[in-house]
Amino acid sequence: MPVLASARPLLSVGSCSPGSVHCTSTRIARQGLSSVYRRVGIACWERWHHCSRASFCTCQAMLRLQRFLAVFGLVALLRTAVGEEDETEEVPDEHDIEEEAMTKEQLRALHAKFDQNGDGKVSLSEVLEFAKHMSKAIAGKDVSAILDEIDTDKDGKLSLQEHLNDLHSQADGGDEEELKELERRKAIETEKFLAADEDKDQALNAKEVASLFYPETNPAVLDVVVRDTMKMKDADGDGVLTPKEFWEFGEEDLEDQLSEEEVSDFKKLDKDGNGVLNLEELKAWESGVFHTEAAMVRLLQIADKDGDMMATADELENAREELASSDAQYHLIEWAEHHEL
Repeated sequence: MPVLASARPLLSVGSCSPGSVHCTSTRIARQGLSSVYRRVGIACWERWHHCSRASFCTCQAMLRLQRFLAVFGLVALLRTAVGEEDETEEVPDEHDIEEEAMTKEQLRALHAKFDQNGDGKVSLSEVLEFAKHMSKAIAGKDVSAILDEIDTDKDGKLSLQEHLNDLHSQADGGDEEELKELERRKAIETEKFLAADEDKDQALNAKEVASLFYPETNPAVLDVVVRDTMKMKDADGDGVLTPKEFWEFGEEDLEDQLSEEEVSDFKKLDKDGNGVLNLEELKAWESGVFHTEAAMVRLLQIADKDGDMMATADELENAREELASSDAQYHLIEWAEHHEL
């Protein structure tokens, strides 16, 4: 399973960087279960940022793997890695995994954390504020695993050279085009590193490392990612993205039509309605805010039974089965795991 070979973004999976998200994991022998499936999710987010229409499905598959690992652990994966097989053990169906509902207790505990003003109801603004906080908290939780692997001089900080050396070690050869892409990625990672280095001491502390690997938690680092995405997608170089540029339709796709979902997502991103996306509008996609908000809107639509677009603890609990097959479930599982609910 090459996807689980490292705790950092792998160049071998391409130049794709959700939402958020960028493919990574941890070394199974050294990291716990929660760290493994969390890093797989991060990997997906990194891929999502720069992924083309063709590789978007890979991100979705990675998210499913994240949840598989969270629910069923690493036993089967480790057996595969050492060549062992248990022919009598039945592998769970992917759709069964996706529909695994959270417990009533977990949902009630999360509702209490969402409800910032203590009025017994959760609004969209409250749950989005919680999501923003969780993004930073989860980023910070992963820093020690990252530093364990790439802080080669063990000074507790990450130097630019350590980061670039790690990036280069992942390239593992490659043809001329891949080496060219490696150099491009090094330039971008250098720019991200400098943006993350808030105290300008040429080394990243734990907080700064988190923002390097989770650009959505630091506006300066996110700006670097957004500009790079614009450059990669902007075929005519006019500084904005048309729908087909955004969804990376190549010359061979000129006759293809956007799907209804692609059209709808683009319109939601295009806040000024001028038919193209500028850097600020693209930021919502790159940061994962667009995807998180869509998932949380859907959560409230499912849970809310009295039409006020707010959810009580009872409403959230009663929606547990339907929520299990929604995009909100990915977030709920991650948050519950983080808080050990």
